[in-house]
Amino acid sequence: KDWLGAVLSQGTWPERAGSELVLAPLPPGYYHLETKHPGETQFPPFTFAVVIDPTTRVINHGAYFAVDTAQSWVARPGSFDCPYYDGDSYLLVSELIYRAGIHHVRERLSWKEVNPEPGEYNYSYYMTNADYLQQRKVLISGMYHDSPPWAKPISKLPGDLLATYTFAKDAATAFGDRMGNWEFWNEQDVGFAPESAWDYAAAMKAACLGFRAADPRRIVAHGAMCTAPKSGYHYSLYANDMGKFCDIINYHTYAPLSNYPKLMQSLREFRAEQGLAQRAIWLTEHGTNSEGPSKADGVRKGMKAHSPEQELIMTEFLPKSQILMMMEGVSRDYYFVFPPYNERNGNKDWGMMRRDGSVKPSYPAMATLTAQLNLAELQGELSVDDALRVFVFDQPDGKQTLVFWSISDLDTVSRGQLARPDKLYDHDFTLPLANGQYTLTNTVGTASTLSVANGQAQLRANRYPQYLAGASGFNADKAKVPEGKIDPYTPAADEDLSVVIRPNLNNDDFVLTNQKTTVYLDKPQGRLSLEIWNLDDQPKTATLQISGGVLSNLPESISLPAFGKQSVETVFTPELPTKGYEALLIVQAIANGKRSSRLHIPVIMRRLLLENCLSIPLQADKPENWRKNTSADHYSVTWDEQEQALRFDLEWTNPETDRWFYPEYVLKLPAESFAGAEMLSFDVKSVQDKVENDFKGCYVMLVLEDVHEHGQSIYITYPAPLTQWENRFVSLNYKDAQLASTKIVRIGANPIGMKTSFWIKNVRLLKNK
Repeated sequence: KDWLGAVLSQGTWPERAGSELVLAPLPPGYYHLETKHPGETQFPPFTFAVVIDPTTRVINHGAYFAVDTAQSWVARPGSFDCPYYDGDSYLLVSELIYRAGIHHVRERLSWKEVNPEPGEYNYSYYMTNADYLQQRKVLISGMYHDSPPWAKPISKLPGDLLATYTFAKDAATAFGDRMGNWEFWNEQDVGFAPESAWDYAAAMKAACLGFRAADPRRIVAHGAMCTAPKSGYHYSLYANDMGKFCDIINYHTYAPLSNYPKLMQSLREFRAEQGLAQRAIWLTEHGTNSEGPSKADGVRKGMKAHSPEQELIMTEFLPKSQILMMMEGVSRDYYFVFPPYNERNGNKDWGMMRRDGSVKPSYPAMATLTAQLNLAELQGELSVDDALRVFVFDQPDGKQTLVFWSISDLDTVSRGQLARPDKLYDHDFTLPLANGQYTLTNTVGTASTLSVANGQAQLRANRYPQYLAGASGFNADKAKVPEGKIDPYTPAADEDLSVVIRPNLNNDDFVLTNQKTTVYLDKPQGRLSLEIWNLDDQPKTATLQISGGVLSNLPESISLPAFGKQSVETVFTPELPTKGYEALLIVQAIANGKRSSRLHIPVIMRRLLLENCLSIPLQADKPENWRKNTSADHYSVTWDEQEQALRFDLEWTNPETDRWFYPEYVLKLPAESFAGAEMLSFDVKSVQDKVENDFKGCYVMLVLEDVHEHGQSIYITYPAPLTQWENRFVSLNYKDAQLASTKIVRIGANPIGMKTSFWIKNVRLLKNK
C-alpha cells in the first residue's frame, strides 16, 4: 500500500523465497507492507520509506532546512528496540539524517558530564556522534548546559566566568570544524535558568569570548528564547548588550501555523528595536502540538506513540511549517525532533522515528522537501484562490518549482485546537504552463508526469504539499520577507568586550521578579557585590561608571589580573525618579581607557509603585465568575467564609494524568482592561495530599482570545503558593501592546499531589497613575 492506504500490489508469498521476501525496486515514497497467514498470530504491519540516492545530492551548508536530532541524549543505546547497525543507534540516526539530505543538525552536550573537574575532559559519545555526522558532511549546532559544581553555579547558570570561558574555548577547539555554530544554554527565559537575565548575559558573554578565542569564524548564538518576542526577558537581555555577543537571533516556537505571521512580525519588530534589523533569525527548535496527545500504545510501557492519523498530521505539518517560516524571513529552521522522544508523562510523542527503528511518513516528507528545495530560493507566494496556497521557488538552472497545497484545518487551528486528517480538502485548479512534460512529486517523494497540451495545467491540490518542477515565468504576488544575515559585532575602537561585570545581589534586600528581568527593593538601599572579570591575557586597570543611583565605597581604580577578577562590596542607593518607581542601575567598566559592555538592572521600588499606582480590583471573589478549566476528575469552587477567599478543590484519580488546573476569569471590559497594567497582584495559599505541597509549575495566563482552555496566551510564572497566605506580585510588561487584547485571565498550577485545595483573594490590577 502507499502512504495513504491505497493498494499498489498484492500476491502470494512465493515458496521459493523462503523466509525472505525481496521486492522489486520501488520509486521514492512511503509504503505499508501487510501480511496474512493461517493461525491466530499475525505479523504486524510494516512500514518503510524509499528516498533518493544520497550520493546524487549536492552538499549545501547554506541550506535552510535542518533537524534537531539531540542524538547524544535521546538516541543513546537502549533508546531503540531494533537490531540495525548492531544496535549502534548513533550510527542509525546519523545515516538516516544523511539519506534525508539534511546538512545541519542540532545536538546536545552536558558540561558537567564531559568536564567534571577543572582541566578534566572526556567528550566520549558526544565526539562519536560528531565524527559520524562529519563523515556524512553534516554540520552541528552545538548546544550545552548543566554547570559542574566547580563552575560555582548560582542555581543552574555558572557563576565562575573564567570557568565558563575556559570550557567554551576547549569545547570549540576539540570539536573544531565538526560544528557549524555554538549555542550557550537553552530556553534560559523559562525553566532552564531560574536566574536573572543579567546573570545569563554575563555567562553568555564569557562563553562567547571562549568560542571566539578558539575560532573567531564560528557562528555564535545566545541560548534560544521561547517566550513572546516582546517579553520583558528579551528586552532585559539585550539591554545588557547581548547583541554584541552573538551573530544571530535564536528562537523556539511550537505555535500553530495560523500564528506565524503575527509571531514573526513581533520578533522582527523586536530585532529592529535593538538596531539589528539585518540579523538572521534561526529557529533551533520548531514543532507543533496540533496533532494532540499521542493515542497509540508504544512499544514501551508508559510511552505513548502517534496513531497513524497523527503521523499524517505531522507529515503535513513538516513541509508546510518550514515553507511558511521561510516566507517570514527565517534563515534556518531546525525541526524538533528526529529520534523517538516522549514528554508530558509519556503522552507526547515527538520523533520522526519510532522506537522500533522505523521511520514515520514525516521522514520521507523531509527527504522530499530537501531533494526538491535545498538549492532553491523562495521568491514568494502566488495568489490563485482563497482555498489554495502556491509558492514559487527559483532553481539554480533557471527553472522554477511550485509548491502548492489546499488550506486544511491544520492551517487554521489556533493554539490548543487539534487538526484531524480525515478530510483531504481536494481542490481542483488550473495554472498557465507551457506545453510539455513536467514532474509532479507528492509529499513523500513519489513522482508522476504531468502533460500540458493547451497551455493550461489541470491540477488537484489536497492538504498535503506537492511539488511541480520544471515551470518558468512565474512571479510571486507576495514576496517573502527578506532574510537576515550572519551578523557578528565589531567592537568600536573605545570598547573592550573582554571585561565582563557580574553582580551578586543580597537576597535580603533585592527580590527577583517573576519574569527574571527586574528586582524589587523595599528598603532605601540594597547591598550587593560586583565581580569585574578580565577574560584576556593582559592585565588592566579599571574604573566604574554608574547611572541610576549611587554605589558606595567604590575604589578609585581596580586592578584586573589577566584571566582573573576583582570583587567590590557596595551598597546601592537608587536615584528617585521624578515620576514612577523604577531606577535603572547601569554599570560599565572603563579598562585601560576602553568601555566594557553594560550591566543593566531595573530596580523597582515597590513602596513607590504602590503609592503611584491605581489599584483596580477584579470581580474575582464570586465562584460564578470563574470557568472550570482543569484535568481533575473532581472539581469544585466555593466561597470560603472563614478565609474570606475563593476556594478551589481538585482531585485526580489516575496517577498517570497530567495534573493541572487553570480556572478562567473572563474580564469585565473595559473596566478591567490590562492595557498599560504594571502588575497583577493577588493573595494565594494551597494544601495538597503530600506534605511538600510542591508544584511542577505555576502560571498566570493572559488569554488574548475569548476561547475556553485554548487560544493565544501570554504565560507568566509566579512563585508557588505555600500553606500560609502570601501575596504574589506578577510583573507585566506594560509596554507590550498585546496586554490590551487580554480577554481571560487564568491563574493556577500543576500540582505534584493527587488532591489539592487552592485559595485566592484580592485579585487586582496595578496601573501607573
